[in-house]
Amino acid sequence: MKKILLTAFAIGSLTSVFAQAPTIIQKDPQIEGMVKEVSADSLQSYIHTLVSFGTRHTLSTQKEAKAGVGAARLWVLSKFNQFAKQSGGRLTAVIDSTTYQPDGKRVDNPINLGNVMATLKGTDPNDNRIFVISGHMDSRRSDVMDRAGVSPGANDDGSGTAAVIECARIMSKQAFPATIIFVAVTGEEQGLLGARYMAEKAKLEHRSCSEQRYCRQ
Repeated sequence: MKKILLTAFAIGSLTSVFAQAPTIIQKDPQIEGMVKEVSADSLQSYIHTLVSFGTRHTLSTQKEAKAGVGAARLWVLSKFNQFAKQSGGRLTAVIDSTTYQPDGKRVDNPINLGNVMATLKGTDPNDNRIFVISGHMDSRRSDVMDRAGVSPGANDDGSGTAAVIECARIMSKQAFPATIIFVAVTGEEQGLLGARYMAEKAKLEHRSCSEQRYCRQ
């Protein structure tokens, strides 16, 4: 019995020593530097601008300069293009769009469905990995078909879009072996339309590359 108690005491003592030992965290200096660059003021300004468009409903106007999803898309594109100037030519941005037909669900007219995408090309030509950082740009009121009522969407998902923009601002100045895509999708509230379009297009492109046994860089 005495031997058992001594053994238990020894195990307990060792456990206590290991529990109190300091944890050594090896921080990646590149990641640590980028985290320090995140600006609360920048994030707040992005959200305020997104809210200023009144609504970013996927079915809202695309003809106004300062209102609706069309104006919001162009503004996000302008931010990506601004950051491209500091990327050494590695960041390129587009509005990747398609015509989406009425589906009898949450789209009642043909619309121009567009995702704002910025691609930061990887530095290693042998690295085929692609990382996607995304948030949905569209917003809506309780009535999913209300395309005109004020729908600021500061949190859902203006905050997510702001995070994507801030990541692009910071990361576009860095070099990574793999490619990174920053994207503000639309159509989320109407049924994940923008994300589905992006996924299906990527699948088709991958299939085409596989059939041809190469992909254009």
